[in-house]
Formats: sequence, structure tokens, C-alpha cells
Amino acid sequence: MSALMIAGIEIHKDQDGRFSLNDFHRAAGGEKRHAPNEWLRNAQAQELVEEIGKPENPGLGGNAGIPALRVVKGGRAPGTYACKELVYAYAMWVSPVFSLHVIRTFDTVAANDHVIPQEKRLPIAADNLDAAKRIAESFGLEGNQALLCANSMVKSAIGVDLMEMAGVKRLVNETQEMNFTPTELGAKFGMSAVSMNKLLADCGLQHQVIYKPGKKRWEVTPDGKLFAVITDTGKKHSDGKPVQQILWKESVQEMLARLADKLRSGMPAVVAGGVTR
Repeated sequence: MSALMIAGIEIHKDQDGRFSLNDFHRAAGGEKRHAPNEWLRNAQAQELVEEIGKPENPGLGGNAGIPALRVVKGGRAPGTYACKELVYAYAMWVSPVFSLHVIRTFDTVAANDHVIPQEKRLPIAADNLDAAKRIAESFGLEGNQALLCANSMVKSAIGVDLMEMAGVKRLVNETQEMNFTPTELGAKFGMSAVSMNKLLADCGLQHQVIYKPGKKRWEVTPDGKLFAVITDTGKKHSDGKPVQQILWKESVQEMLARLADKLRSGMPAVVAGGVTR
């Protein structure tokens, strides 16, 4: 198993793989009442040491022929060394919060240990992927970008490449669209930004809202949300509402072209639900 770090304290092991309870004691705060020798005085701890040491119980204290607990009083690395089961018991004796922290740390390190079968690493990696995806989305990433970023974070954090485990070599490309300002969109139709905004309104995609006497702003309608991308500018209107810029997806051009052709030809155009008829 890879090195353990609890609260910034490295947990050392002896030559047989037992963990230093003294290191765990320091990680728990180092209070005298939580010293390993104090824990070993209670009957429950002694009973657990004896139970693990029975021949029928596999592990350090059983079939392996290695005692579950070892107390070193001299030499270069004195201290109390215990198997993982005793570490869990000691941590719970200190406090439930410390115990949970210890268990989760063991699980995370185990997930990063390539000796552990992949099926045992998967649940931990999946939980990490969900958290990483939320982080990616909080930075404005979406779709494949968010998934690739999340997978990279999980691989970096616990050494598990979920895409590789799933046999996914690449993600199917998402449909990419350019986004345009009313000025850029108007240029494609040979009209000004003012005329383009009016055309977008005629299509039922946006409408003007009076937020202050003499002051108006464009807001996207429910039908317009399918074609619009709202971006924050970091500024605010005089009423305190954030100033947002409306960008329009290139897919809106087909609808605009149909309406523009009808307007140019003098044919009546009825707009309902954002669709010209």
C-alpha cells in the first residue's frame, strides 16, 4: 500500500507492514489521553488483539504468523505498531470523526494502489468523478470538456483512469456551434444590430423590458432559450441586476432567414412559439 498521510502526518510502517499508532496519535492531536498505551489498557482493545491473534483469523495476527501488535521500546523507530484492524479500533476510540477520516484515507490510498483489484477501486473513483465533474462545471465547462477534465482530475488525485477502465478511447464529438452577437449576426444578413434585434424580437426569441423610466434592455423569451447563450459581463444595471450579453447560436440563422425572406417579399409572417408560418 502507498504511503499514508493523516492531517499532514506521514504514517510509518515497520518491516512487517504494521502501522505506527504513535503517528496516528500525532495526527489526532497528540493529546496524552489518546496515547496508544492508554488505549491498550482498556479491556476491549486487549480482547480485539487476542481475537485477531487466533489461528482461525487470517491476517497479521493469524495465518500469516505475524503478531497483530508490536511494541518497540528501543532502537531507531520505537513505538507501537498495529495492523489495520487495530488502527481502525484505535481511531474509533479517539473519536468517530477521526475514525471516519482514517477509514476514508485508507480507502483513497487503496484506490491508488495498483495491487488492489480494479473492482474495489471503482466505487471510490466514481464518487470522485461526480465531485470532479461538478468542479469542472463550476468553471464553465460542459459536456465532453467537463467529462475529460473530471477524468483527468480523478486520475491525478487517486491514480484511476476511468475512461481506460471503461475501454473508452475517445468521446464522440459534440455538435459545436458558433455564437454571435447581434452585430455579428446582423452582418450575415446585411443589416444593423438594431435591425437584427428587432428581427429576433419578431421571431419571438427576445423582448424588451423597461427596467427604469426611459431605460430598456433585451431579455430572452422561453422560446429563445433554445438558441441563446447568456454570458455575464461583470457589470450591473442601475437597478442592481447583472448586465448580461446575449449571444445567438448559428442554428438560429435558418429561422431568421425564413422570416427575413418573407419580410422582404412582402408576405405576411405569423410567428407562434418561435416558429414562422
